[in-house]
Amino acid sequence: MCRTIAQVKAAHLDAAYAAHRAAQLAGLYDDPDELIPLIVDGKTQRGTATHDTAARHRLGAHLALDGLTVAHLDVGSKTNEIKAFRPLLDQLPSLTSMVIGADMMHTQRAHARYLHSRDAYYLFPVGGNQPGLFDQLDALAWHEIPIGWTTYDRGHGRIEIRTIQVGPAPSGTRFPHVRQVYLVERHVYDLAWKPLSSVAVLGVTNLPAALAGPRRLAQLIRGEWSIETEIIMCMTWCSGRITTESAPPRPHQFCRPCAATRSARYACSTSPTSPTEPAGHATTSNTH
Repeated sequence: MCRTIAQVKAAHLDAAYAAHRAAQLAGLYDDPDELIPLIVDGKTQRGTATHDTAARHRLGAHLALDGLTVAHLDVGSKTNEIKAFRPLLDQLPSLTSMVIGADMMHTQRAHARYLHSRDAYYLFPVGGNQPGLFDQLDALAWHEIPIGWTTYDRGHGRIEIRTIQVGPAPSGTRFPHVRQVYLVERHVYDLAWKPLSSVAVLGVTNLPAALAGPRRLAQLIRGEWSIETEIIMCMTWCSGRITTESAPPRPHQFCRPCAATRSARYACSTSPTSPTEPAGHATTSNTH
């Protein structure tokens, strides 16, 4: 079956898959004012490397609440994820009301302008690749900004407390179309309250406060942190037949269409529901 599918041009298959999934979004998110969280994330496919070539790397766009892939494409050896960001999202006919999250690599001014031009929102962490912006946010008087939302989770032998502080973007913030800035902190303890780890993340978004206050931003950011993207590789569907020893002469061409088709089969077997927001100020869960 994989050899038959391999005759299909992979780029056409990627585009057809994205169009199919985009058409299904209307049924999942039928409220025109509802925000659609989408995570852009890249993964290297295990089992696709040969003695002469590196493993295949794929960039995907995934629904944050259930991990379903709505678009994906190949990141070639002569390019990178940053350059693939726009072509990936260009596969989707509309980005209206979508909130695009990604890791710090994609906190790029060009990405922000592109998303704004397509009536989409961004939710980007800020780090060392934007040193001027990071210094500007880090210098804000966060001790004067109240905590806007707190979540408490207990499970798997640990306790996690997450807080978020949100403020309007200061005048002169060095990033296009930014409306709000935030500081998220996550503290992890064992069940005896011994500290295990602490993480603090600064970020920017063009979401206005009227659409996303502290609670909604915290939910969107947590989805970005916790999503476990599984880009299905042909090796899985073909029972491990593709290895460096047994691969056909052009294993990458063979594997890429299979990966797209396998993702489609996985998506069709899942029935996600429209997301809802929890009531109350804090949440408690037995799982992470």
